[in-house]
Amino acid sequence: MAGYIIYNGFWNPDGPPDPVRRLTDAAKERGRTLTPVPNTAASAEFSESVAVAGFDASDFALFWDKDVRLGRALEALGMRLYNPAEVVAVCDDKAATQLRLAAEGVPMPRTLVAPMTYLHMDEGPARVFLERAEERLGFPMVVKECYGSLGGQVYLARNGAELRALCDHMAARPFLCQEFVAASAGTDIRIYVVDGQPVAAMRRHSETDFRANIGAGGEGEAYTPTEEEAALAVKCCRILGAQFAGVDLLIDADGSPLVCEVNSNAHMAAVTACTGVDVAGAIVDLVFSKERQR
Repeated sequence: MAGYIIYNGFWNPDGPPDPVRRLTDAAKERGRTLTPVPNTAASAEFSESVAVAGFDASDFALFWDKDVRLGRALEALGMRLYNPAEVVAVCDDKAATQLRLAAEGVPMPRTLVAPMTYLHMDEGPARVFLERAEERLGFPMVVKECYGSLGGQVYLARNGAELRALCDHMAARPFLCQEFVAASAGTDIRIYVVDGQPVAAMRRHSETDFRANIGAGGEGEAYTPTEEEAALAVKCCRILGAQFAGVDLLIDADGSPLVCEVNSNAHMAAVTACTGVDVAGAIVDLVFSKERQR
């Protein structure tokens, strides 16, 4: 039995990224080994059975990637993944995340999912959706690609012309339109949940952007979540089946938390620097504990 950390080799051609190095070091500090492997080095082969080069059914892996097809192949081989491939798939698709949480009564900003299209969203067929989005959400309006990271695929439409331009920009990419929570403009709360416990939290704030992401210029500070906020983050992970995740919350004008996103492979450098909490160590402890129970 061997333990691995799967990461994306295309996004990180120069070697393991910061979270993977932190997880590897945390394992070493505990006298264990987690070997980083890029997805580019793991070829799945299907014939009468499933085979993935270099892996065995007795192995396990921290799946720090969004290559869901590879993840499902590894699970079909018999490997245990943390987080499971289905969790990564749902968290990676913002519309799928919203659907799962909305079905369980989780409070979120009002959201409309754009209809599936091919090539691009022509103004004629799109008119009904755009008019409904404007009627239900108003302006400014947050527009998000369903797949994206670090706030890079999140936009703000201030009027109908900008909304139509963003829809045209999306082409055939799936996206959603979301209510702009003015009370949280440029601010959010990230709670890192591991094994059903909120282990660390930070408040992120940007003076120059409606997004609070550190990668978009935001800054973080240690934050103590309220009982309601912590319980909501834990509930999201339970609903989605996430063994660990970063849950992002917005606060509405009444002071109530709204779930913005759930990140199955949330970066940990900023929250660790803010709080001093060894998030990587908590994740590694979870994985090794689960493996000991098997």
